Amino acid sequence: MPAREDLGAPLTDYRRSHLERGTSYDATLDTNPFDAYMAKWEAHWLAQLVTRLHGEGIPRYLDFACGTGRVTQIVAPLARESIGIDISRSMLEVARAKCPGTRFIEVDLTRQSVDLGKFDVITSFRFFGNAQDALRRDALTALARLLRPGGHLIVNNHRNPLSGSALLQRLTGGSHGMDLTYFKFRRMLGEHDLALVKAQPVGFWLYRSAMQSSSAILDSGAPKERLFASRMYAPFAPDMILVARKT
Repeated sequence: MPAREDLGAPLTDYRRSHLERGTSYDATLDTNPFDAYMAKWEAHWLAQLVTRLHGEGIPRYLDFACGTGRVTQIVAPLARESIGIDISRSMLEVARAKCPGTRFIEVDLTRQSVDLGKFDVITSFRFFGNAQDALRRDALTALARLLRPGGHLIVNNHRNPLSGSALLQRLTGGSHGMDLTYFKFRRMLGEHDLALVKAQPVGFWLYRSAMQSSSAILDSGAPKERLFASRMYAPFAPDMILVARKT
């Protein structure tokens, strides 16, 4: 679940990327203007989406690849029972301090079988955009198995190669190492009996990389986020939240 320091060549296996990053991950996210901007708006839209799905509270909630609990702390207060899982012990130490009411487990669900029961909502942020295809599919297989029929998987993709800034970078001879488009992600979800029901764009209006590094420009983003909040903009936004329903 890294920030934007991973925009170069993809890792051979994303599992190894953040095992010892617990003490530095949040600071890295906060000090990068665009990462902090995305985190702010992800939290804004995520709380609204979850409340609409479960206005009376989520019976059982799982945060997959929860890291330091950045997303867990948003959703867990809206759930009667919450569990976070990650393979990084250092990340989980930070998450436990943030979310004392959540049960955290150090486990790799793509390789280990753990009896966790079924969940009504599962989240996974800053994972799929960074992971390799084989790991993405293994994760979706595991998560689909843990969802109740009618349950929802809520994920994000903050590495969209079809965003305006990424396309401009390619046109000017740059390389970004991103491969997970909205269309590819939707297809992968469908392959695991997960039907896309909602797509929330984040940062669609940021069409140049220089805009993403300017705190002054990002601070003025609220009206634009609401203006470009329609699902139609998600395929071309640098970040998006996708909600898929287990069929």
